[in-house]
Order: sequence, then structure tokens, then C-alpha cells
Amino acid sequence: MKHIISILFVALIITSCSNIPKDEILKDARAAYSKAKSNPNTANLEAMYDAEKALNKAENAEDVDEMKHLASMAVKRSEMALAVAKRKAAESKRNDLLKQKDKVILQAREQEITAKARDLKAKERELAAKQQLLTAKQIKIQKLQDELADLKGKQTDRGLVVTLGDVLFSSGKATLLSSAQQNIGKIANFLNQHPERNVLIGGHTDNRGSDEYNLGLSQRRADAVKFALIKRNVASNRIQSQGFGETQPVASNSFEGGRQQNRRVEITILNKGVSF
Repeated sequence: MKHIISILFVALIITSCSNIPKDEILKDARAAYSKAKSNPNTANLEAMYDAEKALNKAENAEDVDEMKHLASMAVKRSEMALAVAKRKAAESKRNDLLKQKDKVILQAREQEITAKARDLKAKERELAAKQQLLTAKQIKIQKLQDELADLKGKQTDRGLVVTLGDVLFSSGKATLLSSAQQNIGKIANFLNQHPERNVLIGGHTDNRGSDEYNLGLSQRRADAVKFALIKRNVASNRIQSQGFGETQPVASNSFEGGRQQNRRVEITILNKGVSF
């Protein structure tokens, strides 16, 4: 008798469960799915597809337990879809803000680049003008150097030494001949283009005549060249002249050719920074 009562009790419970309304079982699942679907960002999400699939199966399930299981699955999938949608919406908003920030930064950089490009062009024009001026100056200097090369200058540690022979003066005289003016002019032009360089003028004679006479003659000739340079706008404080007489021969005085070489004026265009 007790066994029969137990069977009837279980049957009663099963019958009671089976009588639970379908709408009551699916209420939460339907609500969760509807809420998720109303969010436009859940479209095309895999979780949303799974939620719809689970809900459809739950709607058609005949077994109550299976219906409850599928309904629970539909709720979870709907909530997952909604969570994914919210995360993607937040990421999208963040990306939009970053794009706006990047756009502002880019505009600022573009303005900076434009300003720098403008400054660069101005500097390029300035540099081109300076280069043009420098080139013209270099051409002029090169021309002067070529002219000095015609005078057969010799480069030394102190500077460029130009030797002008006895053709500058008549015999025993200290007045420059007209034929010497061209060479003096070339040297003056070079010095005027190089105001940082000073000049040392040394007068020399052969051994004919007394030491005193030759020393005086060589000094007067050195001074004559100095005054000729001053007349051509070379500052006097840049020039030093000195007579050496016959004390510094470059050849033997025993024959005329040697004596002619010794009768000379040496003009040393000193290197920058070299003192007299």
C-alpha cells in the first residue's frame, strides 16, 4: 500500500511540473532576446545567432526540462550578445575619440610642417643669394689670384712672395717706372680684396756702390712701392717697407746676370694672422 502511494506522489509531482505554462518558462528568455535584439550593435553577432537558435528550439520543445535548458541557454546567449555589443560600442567610441585626437594632432603637425617649409624656403632663398654673392666674389678673387700667378709668386710659410725685378726703376733711381704700374695695381687689387692680410716690402741691390748707398737706395725703392700701394687705397698700417741693401743676394754679384737678379723688390703678402 505504501509503495502505491509513493508512485502516485511522484506521478503527481511530474504532472504538476508538466502543467507549468510555456509562457512562464520562456518569459525570461524572450525578454532577454528582445532586449539584446533591440540593440543595433548586436546584429550579425554569433552570440545573437546562438540565442535566436536556442529560443526557437525552446519554443518548439515538448519536454519541459529541455525547454528550460534551452530557455536558459537563450538567456545566456542574449546577455553575451548584449555584452559584446556594448563592448564594441565602447571601443568604437574610443576609436572615434582617438581619430579626432589624431586629426587635431595631424592638423597641428601639418601647420608646423607648413611653417617650417615656409621658413626653409626663405632660408634657401637667402642661402642662394649668399651663394650667388659668394660665387661672384670667388670669381673675382680667382681672377686676382690668376693675375698674381702671372707675377710668378712663391708660396712660403709666411705668405706669398712676389719678386719684382730691376725693371721697376731706372738705374740708381727710386722712382717707379710707368711699366711697373700694372704689376703694382694687381697687388693692390688683391690686398684690397683681402683686408685681413698685411704686406711686407723688402728692397735689395747688388754690390756695386757703398754699403751705405745701397742700403739707402733699397729703402727708398721699398718706400716707393709702399706709397704706390697706399695711393691705391691699401691702408698704410698694413704695409711695412724695409731696405736690405746688398746683404741678401739671391745670386752671385760676380757677373751681370747675377747682379740683375739681386736688384729686386720682394713683396710678401703675409698669411692671415702673420705679423710683420
